[in-house]
Amino acid sequence: MADNSAATHAAQVQRALTHQINYTQKKIRALTRAVAKVDDFEELQVAGTLLKTYASQIQGHPATVSLPDYRAQGKTFGIRLDPSKSVMANAEDYFHRYRKAKRGLDTVEGNLHAAEAELTREQGQLAEFNPDDAAAVEALFTQLRAADIIKVHAPKHVVEPAHPHRFYTSDGVLVEVGKNSRQNDELTLNARKDYYWMHVRDLPGSHVVIHSANPSRKTLTEAAILTAYYSKARGNRRVPVDLLRVSQMSKPKGAKPGLVTFSGKAKTIAADAEADLVARIRQED
Repeated sequence: MADNSAATHAAQVQRALTHQINYTQKKIRALTRAVAKVDDFEELQVAGTLLKTYASQIQGHPATVSLPDYRAQGKTFGIRLDPSKSVMANAEDYFHRYRKAKRGLDTVEGNLHAAEAELTREQGQLAEFNPDDAAAVEALFTQLRAADIIKVHAPKHVVEPAHPHRFYTSDGVLVEVGKNSRQNDELTLNARKDYYWMHVRDLPGSHVVIHSANPSRKTLTEAAILTAYYSKARGNRRVPVDLLRVSQMSKPKGAKPGLVTFSGKAKTIAADAEADLVARIRQED
């Protein structure tokens, strides 16, 4: 019986290690796509610099201008402008987009490098795994079980709480979506205070936590779509989704599960409940 148990644990450990590698590889692919989608921030910086340099020579409020490109003699650089703004205001817009794109790229690249290092560690762990080393198998089994990577089925009369739905946005940011009222409470009240929280306005729906203190517009948009999808507004268009910091949330004493209140102001994002996006970025629950 002991031999059967050891063999079972060895098989579970090997499956879990392989699953970890597949999961990390999927995350790396998502982050690599995200890096490719980040705006070319150097071009944004060039546009801002040229507009600022030649501001006095640009007359009126044109929609486009072509200015000498300081990077290549004899060449020009075409720039789109917002005619409702001054040239200097357009320049500042380009500098703002440059700084934001650079921060976004730095964040995504940092997450990508961390995931690549994790993949190397996981692949090494699997390569060194010896299913015949009973002591090593049990140590790994205990470690993976404690990390909830190996799941041990509880007796049928015990109902274990489900994990939240888990997604990674195009920027590689984890977004968790509660599956029921009690899980909504746990998700919201245990999240880091500098993370962001979402919920559809004035309708029942899941609590959604974005695991980032500085999410990009892309991440916020995708999280809002998830929030709309996992609510009574599923199927509707332009669903109003409230966005707050987790630090703004609190639970009134004696309130029923899933009911929370917030302080301060909420921002609102309009989102369509896009099933295609949900299927594309969903992780295994």
